[in-house]
Amino acid sequence: AGLSAARQFPRHGIEPTILEKDTVPGGVWNYVPNSSDRPMYRGLRTNLPRELMAFREKPWGGDGTTKSYVTHKQVFDYLKDYAEEFDLQKYISYGCGVCQLTMQSYNDDDKEASAAPVPDSEARWPKIKLEWERTTDQSRHSDTFDAVCICNGHYSTPSNPTVPGLEANFKGTTMHSVEYDDPSKFKDKTVLCIGGRASGSDLAREISHHATKVYLSDSACKELEDGQPFNKDNVYWVPRTMSVDEAGSIHFQGCSDTPSDIDVIIFCSGYDYRFPYINAESNLDLKCVVGERRVAPLYEQLWHARYPSISFVGLQHSIVPFPFFELQTQAVVATLIGSAAVPLPKLEDRISSAEADAESGGPNDPGRVEDTHFLGSHQWDASRTYAKIAGVYDEETENFIATNKAIYDHSGSRRKGLFPGGRDTYRDDIYVRDDKRQGFDVKLAEEADQVAAASV
Repeated sequence: AGLSAARQFPRHGIEPTILEKDTVPGGVWNYVPNSSDRPMYRGLRTNLPRELMAFREKPWGGDGTTKSYVTHKQVFDYLKDYAEEFDLQKYISYGCGVCQLTMQSYNDDDKEASAAPVPDSEARWPKIKLEWERTTDQSRHSDTFDAVCICNGHYSTPSNPTVPGLEANFKGTTMHSVEYDDPSKFKDKTVLCIGGRASGSDLAREISHHATKVYLSDSACKELEDGQPFNKDNVYWVPRTMSVDEAGSIHFQGCSDTPSDIDVIIFCSGYDYRFPYINAESNLDLKCVVGERRVAPLYEQLWHARYPSISFVGLQHSIVPFPFFELQTQAVVATLIGSAAVPLPKLEDRISSAEADAESGGPNDPGRVEDTHFLGSHQWDASRTYAKIAGVYDEETENFIATNKAIYDHSGSRRKGLFPGGRDTYRDDIYVRDDKRQGFDVKLAEEADQVAAASV
C-alpha cells in the first residue's frame, strides 16, 4: 500500500514522505526467518495467481509456461523491482516507526490549516503532525503534513478467539499463526489448528508431513456424519472448537471425537486492526475496538469521514491487494488535488454514510461486525467506485477489473471442494490473462501432469 502511494503522488507533482518501519520495501512480504511477529513463513506460496496480483502498470507472469502461484520471495522481489522501476526509493525513509499522529489546532485562516481542498462551505481541515522514531539510534523526529495516508495494513496484531476452559485446563502450548515458520518443529506431535481459511488450511497441510495427527477446526466445516471427523491421512477436519474440559479434552461442535492428547494449538484466526499512534492525544475521533475488526468513522472505507485528509489504504480484507491499492491511492490523490471526477460529499453525508457502513456488518446478509471490512466478491464494485472517483474509469479499466474477476473466480473454483489441509495441486496451474476479451487461458495442473506423462 505504501509503495502504491509512493507511486501515485509524484505522478501529480506531489513529493511524498514515506515512513517505513522496516529497512527494506515489501511490507509483510519481507520474510524474516524464525520471526514470531511477521505473517510470512518459509513455505508460503500465494493462494492467488501472480497474473491477478500484479499492479496494472507492471504486469507479472503470463508466459504460459511458468507456474502462476509464487513464493513469498518472488512477491518480495516483484515489489522491490516495482520500487526500483518507478524510482520510489528516494521517497522512502526506512527504519522510521511512527509514534504519534496529532490533528493540529487552527483558526480558519491559520497556517496550520491543510492546503487540501474541501467541499463547498466546509471548514478547512487541520494539518497533521506526525512523530516518529528512527530504529537505528532511537532519535525522535516530527513534521507537519497536509494529508496522511495510513498504509500499515492489518497483519501485526494477532486475534485469538476465546475458548472456554482453555487457559485453565489446556496443558500444552498455544500460539498464533504469526509465530509459525518451520513445520518440522511439530514432528511427532498432535496439533490443532483453529481457523479453516487460507492460513489454517495451509499450515495444517505443511505440519501434517511431520506431525502424528493434525486437527483443523473450521466453523465452515460441513455437517459431520455420526459425529465423526472427516479425515484424509493424518488430517482431521472438525467443526468449531467449543471448550476444553477439566480433563483437558477438547470439544468440537457436534463432534464425538474429544481428543485429550493435543500438544499444540495454533490460532489461525486472523488479525485485529491497531493504530497505536492514534490515541487520546490525537484530537481525532477514531473507533477501533479490539475483537471487532472494525474501524470507524470511514467514508467508502477509505477516508476518515470528518477529516478526509487522513486515508486508510488497504484496510479491507479478502481482496486482491496490489491492484486494489492502486485504485485506492489514485482516488485519494484525486481528492487531495481537487481533480476527483466524483468529489467527496458534504460532511453530514460522509458522516451518515460512515455510520451506516459501520453498522452494516459487511456486504453479506446476515452480516457480522467482524466482517465490516470484508469484500471478497464485492471488491470489484468497490474497485469501480474508486476508479470512478479518481476519474480513471474507462473501457481499459473495466477490462482490467473484469479480467481480474474472471481469474479470481476461476482460481477460487479450483480451491472449492478441496479437503482443507489436503493437496494443493491447483497451485501448479498456469494462467495467461487477456484483458481485451475480459478473460484468460489456463493450463491446469492435471493437464500438465498428463502432458509430462505422455512425453515420458
